[in-house]
Amino acid sequence: MTTFRKIVVLIVLLGVLLPWPAVGLEGSVLRLGILPVIDTLPIIVAQEMGLFKEEGITVEVISFNSALERDAAIKGKALDGYFGDLLNTILLNASGEDLRVITTVYHTRKDQRMFALLASPDSGITGVSQIPNVPVAISRASIIEYFLDKITDTEGVPREAVQKIEIRQIPIRYQMLMDDSVKLALLPEPLALKALSEGARLIADDRKLDTTATILAMKDSFLIQHPGLCARFLKAYARSVEMINDNPKAFKEILVLKTRFPPSLKETYKLHTFPDPRIPSEEDVISVVTWMTAKGLVPVGVKYDDMVWEGAGEE
Repeated sequence: MTTFRKIVVLIVLLGVLLPWPAVGLEGSVLRLGILPVIDTLPIIVAQEMGLFKEEGITVEVISFNSALERDAAIKGKALDGYFGDLLNTILLNASGEDLRVITTVYHTRKDQRMFALLASPDSGITGVSQIPNVPVAISRASIIEYFLDKITDTEGVPREAVQKIEIRQIPIRYQMLMDDSVKLALLPEPLALKALSEGARLIADDRKLDTTATILAMKDSFLIQHPGLCARFLKAYARSVEMINDNPKAFKEILVLKTRFPPSLKETYKLHTFPDPRIPSEEDVISVVTWMTAKGLVPVGVKYDDMVWEGAGEE
């Protein structure tokens, strides 16, 4: 064997025995846009605890006050990835972006509530049979409207019997419900719990569903340009999820400080369980696509493979 070939063999053996450094990741920064909501806690904790740095990647977490501001940043090339939902990601891709979902952030569970259909304290509404012909406050063409349709479908209420009123800003929707300006509203946690503690009534929620609620996505071009980064990101994210799920009380202070979580609920709110990183199922994605297509929000032909990053776990 020639000296040159011996060197090549040695390099190959070292590559098998020793972990390679983060090739191509030095100096690269992942700019990740989030919203100050409870679902983003694993990202915040991973950043605060230095878990991304331990995986050899630099993540700049940028918090936006609204989805509108976050989406503008995506379209303006100021972000490489974001926290959002399937519906919003499909809409962004339809507008010319090329986002790929890298993991589910929250998936509905039978033992915990995330979205709740609530009746105002003085509405007199006590059950699903009273939903028809009572306007429900939502934000149209959003995950809120999608979940309302899914929830009412599950409860056996015909969609054509459900009236919808547009109140896009969640704090205003919450306040109008509590003021009895609207009789029904769909709210996410923790505002749902706050409303219930102040006299609202629970009519139905998402615990009967089995579907993806929120996700993380990155631009396809960024994923291609930075091979291995996504896997390292998800490894740090998975560690953060495990830490939170193992001891949720230890992270409530960060939740209050870094999100819009109401301090008054700090002691009573049971932090929900986060799923291990995994891409949404094809059934979940196509369900949203079908709903959006029927409403004319996106053209026919959106495919599952065009929405998810199948190489998310690859180094």
